[in-house]
Amino acid sequence: MPSDLDHTPTLMPLPAGQALRLHVAPGTVLHAAAGEMALAGPMQWLAGHCHVPQRHLRAGDTWVVAARGWLTVSASRGAALSVTVPPGWLARLRARLALPWHRARPAAQPVPLRIPDPARQRR
Repeated sequence: MPSDLDHTPTLMPLPAGQALRLHVAPGTVLHAAAGEMALAGPMQWLAGHCHVPQRHLRAGDTWVVAARGWLTVSASRGAALSVTVPPGWLARLRARLALPWHRARPAAQPVPLRIPDPARQRR
């Protein structure tokens, strides 16, 4: 799933028994808008073994993805999943460039400097 949606939630209906595979980025927010679903993934390596975490979401539950990877969503009943993807690097760069770079600074007053006159010292 592309990560340039600029925090726009995408609602995906899942009929009973349907499975959906998503490639998620860290910070992706999954919200069960309706129904009940099981989440599997993203895969992790623990002590040299492959581990696939399992989670269950019911209507109203929210989960924030901590790691990048593939996620399998299976609906046990008719469900609706809302996916909000964090902005990608391009959207973050655009937001950063839109910030005002020139900040108003107080005007510096000139400081008068006395230049010694070598002619006066000779007398």
